[in-house]
Amino acid sequence: LVAYEAAAAGGPLVLARYTELMNGIVDTEEDVRLLRRIGVLMNRMKSDGEAAGVWNGMTRSVRLTRVGFLDRVIEEVNRYHSSRWRVRTGKFMKKYVFGSWPFLTFLAAVLLLLLTGLQAFCSVYTCARWFHVVPTAAA
Repeated sequence: LVAYEAAAAGGPLVLARYTELMNGIVDTEEDVRLLRRIGVLMNRMKSDGEAAGVWNGMTRSVRLTRVGFLDRVIEEVNRYHSSRWRVRTGKFMKKYVFGSWPFLTFLAAVLLLLLTGLQAFCSVYTCARWFHVVPTAAA
């Protein structure tokens, strides 16, 4: 139907734009499962992965289309989605917290090595006089 609509090209390519939207939403089998569970999609194929493959392959041979009112709706949905506090928090965590894990891991490893070296040094030499600590009597 998408190819037929593109070939006829009498007006706006609404079905092609809808399939582009669904192609953007559906990437994996988990996406199909979620959309099927909430009632957006109805899947009568063997698996959700097969349905994801069909949605992802539908617009391969058709150029991207522009339909004004659908573009505005998609833009509004994206704006609404991006303004949600959960999405903003997730983006912040992904950018600043999860992105810094390699550096924090390296910093923790260096600190651990320094403290281990200090402990080894203090076990050989008495560090009480250097750190002005009064040694306690063993019980």
